[in-house]
Amino acid sequence: MPDRSDRVTSPYGNTLHHSENATVGQFAFTTAEAGNYLACFWIDSAEKGSGVSVNLDWKIGIATKDWDAIAKKEKIEGVELELRKLEVAVQTIHQNLIYLKERQVIYSTSLWNIFCS
Repeated sequence: MPDRSDRVTSPYGNTLHHSENATVGQFAFTTAEAGNYLACFWIDSAEKGSGVSVNLDWKIGIATKDWDAIAKKEKIEGVELELRKLEVAVQTIHQNLIYLKERQVIYSTSLWNIFCS
């Protein structure tokens, strides 16, 4: 099996993950930077026609939580677990609304400066 290399880069060009000459592996990262992330995978192989399979499970937001582990640790199940998931979803939505309001103020201020100068 050919070796593969991979790299994940943030919207600001920061390398969040980098590995070389791996045949198998998995990784995760957490970040607060908003924007588009770039994941690159490549094979440094002299063999023509050689291939590799990459399975990618990209999760963001509350989907990254290991709810089974949380349920076991806190001894919760059923409706209580579902309520906990909903609570985290509401907190995430609230944080996104605050972010959007902040962006709106910045955008409105920029427009005001452009058209009223």
